[in-house]
Amino acid sequence: MPDAGAPPAAEDRSGLSTESRRILHALDTARVQRFHFRTIVVAGMGFFTDAYDLFVISLVIPILIALAPGGAVSTSELALLGSTALMGAAVGQVLFGWLGDRLGRRRVYGLTLSLMAVAAVGSALSVPIGGLSTISVLILWRFFLGVGVGGDYPLSATIMSEYSNVQSRGRLVASVFAMQGFGLLAGAGTSLAVVYAIPNLDIAWRLILGLGALPAVLTIYYRIRMPETPRFELARGRVGAAASTVGTITGTRLAGGGSTPRSLGVPLRQLFRSYGLVIFGTAATWFLLDIAFYSTNIFNPLILKHIGFASAASYPALEQVRRLAIGNVLIALVASVPGYWAAVALIDRVGRRPLQYIGFGVMAFAFLFLSLDWGGLESVLPAFLAVYGLTFFFANFGPNTTTFVYPSEVFPTTFRTTGHGIAAASGKIGAVVAVFVFAGLYQTYGIPWFFGLLAAVSFLGFVLTLALLPETSQRSLEDVSGEDELAVLVRRFSTYLRSLSLTGQQAAIALRELLDDPVTDRDRKIDGIRAIEHAADEEVHRIFVELNYRRLTSEVRAEVGRLASALDDIIDGIESVAARVRTYHLDRTRPELKRFADIVVECVERVADGILGLDELYRGAPANLEHAIVEVNRLENEADDLLRDLLEKLFTERDPVEILKWKDFYERLEIITDRCEDVTNVFQDLEVRYAPGS
Repeated sequence: MPDAGAPPAAEDRSGLSTESRRILHALDTARVQRFHFRTIVVAGMGFFTDAYDLFVISLVIPILIALAPGGAVSTSELALLGSTALMGAAVGQVLFGWLGDRLGRRRVYGLTLSLMAVAAVGSALSVPIGGLSTISVLILWRFFLGVGVGGDYPLSATIMSEYSNVQSRGRLVASVFAMQGFGLLAGAGTSLAVVYAIPNLDIAWRLILGLGALPAVLTIYYRIRMPETPRFELARGRVGAAASTVGTITGTRLAGGGSTPRSLGVPLRQLFRSYGLVIFGTAATWFLLDIAFYSTNIFNPLILKHIGFASAASYPALEQVRRLAIGNVLIALVASVPGYWAAVALIDRVGRRPLQYIGFGVMAFAFLFLSLDWGGLESVLPAFLAVYGLTFFFANFGPNTTTFVYPSEVFPTTFRTTGHGIAAASGKIGAVVAVFVFAGLYQTYGIPWFFGLLAAVSFLGFVLTLALLPETSQRSLEDVSGEDELAVLVRRFSTYLRSLSLTGQQAAIALRELLDDPVTDRDRKIDGIRAIEHAADEEVHRIFVELNYRRLTSEVRAEVGRLASALDDIIDGIESVAARVRTYHLDRTRPELKRFADIVVECVERVADGILGLDELYRGAPANLEHAIVEVNRLENEADDLLRDLLEKLFTERDPVEILKWKDFYERLEIITDRCEDVTNVFQDLEVRYAPGS
């Protein structure tokens, strides 16, 4: 590897040096290797622990109610038991998200699991202290547990995302989150085993909570040994360290320069101006998802109990708890866990956005059906469980997974864990709303209204997904976040620019047909060229609308605007020449006109080749773009020479009207080739900035 004193690579205006591009390209195109699978396990064990710790409280609550004298657990205590960890999670998500962008993902990654382990043990050992009851002490420990759980969200998602290749990033990040399904299953299974093995419910709930420390303790060592992500290293200017890590991941030796320390601070006003809609989209959809998701998960035992799965009249307290644990296991096994892994299988093929709106849509339909047909389903347990299970499956198949993946992709490196933390914290606020507000609605208005409101919440998530969130599948993180200007230019605007260049070719060919025979169907030919020019104006208008609508850097706006305007100028020039055919009453063709027309057609075709060459430049192959630039320059010089020769001959004429007419006509033809050269000047700027080795 290069020595630490190597000079830093020169940076282009996009903030990515040539060496950085090579490193990112190697990372984005690497096949999935053992390193990725190890990262899934190390990061995923945090989510295994998260799910275990968060959701076992759903069974612990009925135990604490059963142990309380006369079952007297206050409504406020009940709500706090279900929500305090979620409040802590919201704090942890914002705090550790901010720390991850300031200090690095690796430096704070081990702290989250450490906090979870300590808080899980503390929860298990909760006893009255001073004037605080056991439940009050447990509530405090659950808050600290939540802080650790929350911190795991932005860090794990971002670490996996920044290590991943483009093709498999969705399923790798989703696999980390899908470990939550195993945590749910483990929590339900452990709870079931404990309450069957230990009839003493006071020992049982403590053991259930305390076992949550075990997976955290087993994983801390491996987290603190993980290397920093290459993208964070590049953001800090540590190109050599990034190259070394990518070399470890891919098994290939990469050249990397030294270190050029950078400040990562970006004004919040600028971030919210550039990413405001995306922040709102990721946060709002996660908020809505967690209202529905946590309502059913936290209150699942109460819902099962309500429909007679473990009614108080039929079973003693211990047997009720055991049957509710069986219900949790069945739902996790049949609906929740399969939903996670169906998402893993399809997220890169189907895309994040379709999975999210399909999930929200089916949830809305299932909740609405449960609400409207409650009377019929309540008495038919299998039918109720089938429809109810759909809400668990499609939540995990869709938004519960995709809301986790989205924020790890749409934000720039310097804001990625912070942005993820904001979105995730919004989700946990939704979960708190679910516990407090929906619990009250559930008790006051009954289950049908409870499910009806969840249907409305899910439908709103469906609408916001369609309105606010982009598709990120098969795109590099730098493209999605707008950090890589060339990627943005090529991926978002090449289709528009290709269409405009093809319109230019159509106009050039139509002009050649007109100049070959300016008499036959002259008006029809001229009107056809004018119609092509009007169509080009509409295409240029669409491009500028996109430029105003999209979140882009000023450089990308300028370059796309220059290309669109220059291509439009070519077509305007062609229309101007065609109009002069009618104005000057051309009644015959001339050999020089045919030659000029051929040069114009070939020049416009080479421009179109250059537009296609931008895609290849993005992939690191500038040869075809260079060829287009050289050919347009050659043809423009040829047009200059032809114009010079024609003007020399023209001024031997004696009729001043003829001299002025043909001088104007020849010069307008030559101006078309000048405008083609204007396009290649933009090509040259792009090549200088982005070509490998430049």
